[in-house]
Amino acid sequence: MESVQHKCPNCGADVVLSPQTGRFVCAFCSSDFTAEELNAHSETHQRTQADDNFSEHTRLYVCSSCGAEIVADENTAASFCHYCHSPVTLKGRVEGAYAPELIIPFKIDRETAIREFKKWCGKKLFIQSSFRSEAQLEKLVGLYVPFWLADCDVDASADYDARIIHSYTSGDYRMTHTKYYDVSRAARMTYTGVPADGSKKLDDKLMDSIEPFFYDGAVPFDMTWFSGFYADKYDVDKAAVVSRIKARIESGAADFLDSSVTGYTSTRCRNRNIRMTRTDWHYAMLPVWFMTYIHNGKKYFFALNGQTGKISGILPVSIPKLALLGTAITAFFVLIGLFG
Repeated sequence: MESVQHKCPNCGADVVLSPQTGRFVCAFCSSDFTAEELNAHSETHQRTQADDNFSEHTRLYVCSSCGAEIVADENTAASFCHYCHSPVTLKGRVEGAYAPELIIPFKIDRETAIREFKKWCGKKLFIQSSFRSEAQLEKLVGLYVPFWLADCDVDASADYDARIIHSYTSGDYRMTHTKYYDVSRAARMTYTGVPADGSKKLDDKLMDSIEPFFYDGAVPFDMTWFSGFYADKYDVDKAAVVSRIKARIESGAADFLDSSVTGYTSTRCRNRNIRMTRTDWHYAMLPVWFMTYIHNGKKYFFALNGQTGKISGILPVSIPKLALLGTAITAFFVLIGLFG
């Protein structure tokens, strides 16, 4: 499957993004360009509105097995779904409403991602051998994942029961002196860019586990950054992620308030009130190296943050390897019983 591709202004050959330099390199004449230079020389990527360009040059490819919707350019010939590896078929144009506001370009290239994957697997003793095979590595794809980012103002308050306990010895007696306190805390906080992925097909905990992404590396969305990579259209509306965002903010605000109650022997939160007073939303594409593995009808996932290199995965365990370990442990204790 070919992903979005752009042409060299000098020779017309394909150019692809180099994650190390952030520039687009022509494989034929070795010219390199910034995104701005490439757009300035390429009529196909001139635009007056981001939504119009996105709608004009993108198509959806839909997996008949799992329903995943993959974003690609209008010339793409699809071959397999990166979620379940089934064939995917053309559905139609992506409407402009799905055009993101921001994108964080890939900083980790495919070779680095593969190297880090192998190192990571090397630390896992009981992974299914085929999970790290060369054939499986061919399924590792650079995927721009849709994320909702929330900027929130929060009013938070909490009341605590606190104690300071002092024990001492007086003659033959052990004395304990306890002071009781009523402690209150209140704060106004601002959270910026609280993320929640917008894809039903991706495991939310897996995406959470490869955070953080650093938004100082984000740029205004441009189709040029898709060059050489896949992209996924959101199928979870921002209204559907409000509860996830709210839970993350409430947890962070509670931790902040709790951490400010210090100097006591013990504390207990009596009540807590956390209220989001303002929420602004941004739709962004964030870079992930992603791989799906299917074993005995169950899906397993590997993900690597395409900006920072942070890794996480849901691993297929090799039962024979575990059984071999169990046999070795049993034999060890039998030998101890015989000769100990």
